[in-house]
Amino acid sequence: MPIVNIDGADMIDRAIAWHVRLPDATPEVWAAFVDWLEADPAHAAAYDRIAAADRALDARAFPAPAPLAGNDNDACAASPRRRGWWLAGGGAVAAGVAALLAITLLPTRADPYVVATAAGERRSVDLPDGSRIELSGGTRLRLDRAAPRFAALEAGEALFHVRHDPGAPFVVVADGRTVQDVGTVFNVASDGHHLSVAVAEGAVVYEPKGVAVRLNPGDALQATSGATNFVRSTVAPREVGGWREGVLTFTSEPLGEVAAALERLYGFHIILSPGLSARPFTGMVRFSGTADRDVPHLAELIGATWRRDKQGWVLAEGAGR
Repeated sequence: MPIVNIDGADMIDRAIAWHVRLPDATPEVWAAFVDWLEADPAHAAAYDRIAAADRALDARAFPAPAPLAGNDNDACAASPRRRGWWLAGGGAVAAGVAALLAITLLPTRADPYVVATAAGERRSVDLPDGSRIELSGGTRLRLDRAAPRFAALEAGEALFHVRHDPGAPFVVVADGRTVQDVGTVFNVASDGHHLSVAVAEGAVVYEPKGVAVRLNPGDALQATSGATNFVRSTVAPREVGGWREGVLTFTSEPLGEVAAALERLYGFHIILSPGLSARPFTGMVRFSGTADRDVPHLAELIGATWRRDKQGWVLAEGAGR
């Protein structure tokens, strides 16, 4: 059987080093680890294989010993011995991993998985650590069983209920930016062009390795792709994640974002005229989920005309507020 190649010994050594460090990692180390994973898809593949190899070696080389009479601690002796074996030396570890891979062909990227919702659909995901994520419609979230404290929001909107762990902060990556929890309920939305973060409970740190902005309950932030600046605002904590009850809050956001939010949440297809799409909108609006009621209501709020054709709802500039 062929040996699986992990693209060089250096990458093996780095993956092993990260695997050894993570159990006792600080928030700064976790942020550096995420940066390393995202720098090259091969890094994540190498780490997945090392983690799988570690689990396999643990089961083969260090089976749980039979308990000895009068010594309740012997049953827990395998884990420290395995950790000491990993720390014995990079060359020996790499050789052991390579030998195991020669025996067993490990899958590439076996642990990551995607949770997605269609427009108008909602879903809740419970994570092994006790955290929970509520997904709005039109949302795509990438998770990893090997790294349960990490999530990548590729599109859409999600409300995160995070069980805080000071030794392993929960990290969310969206639109190329990083949001790190400090014991939190927070909402993140991204369409690949604009990112918004709002906090209901606890706190998060936006871009912990960059500007490191702390957001507390009631704080919100909006950023645009490719821009280094951002806009801070406030929101009532009870309104964070309001999309679950049909309440949407916007702060100087383009009407195109409002239309995108409605399409995600309810499946409405709204076409805006060019001049209307970029107009900023601020307000809190309650929607029912019925297009015949909600779209004319939105048009009235923004002073637009509306009509319906085969493609969907069309809103254009008109005399209004």
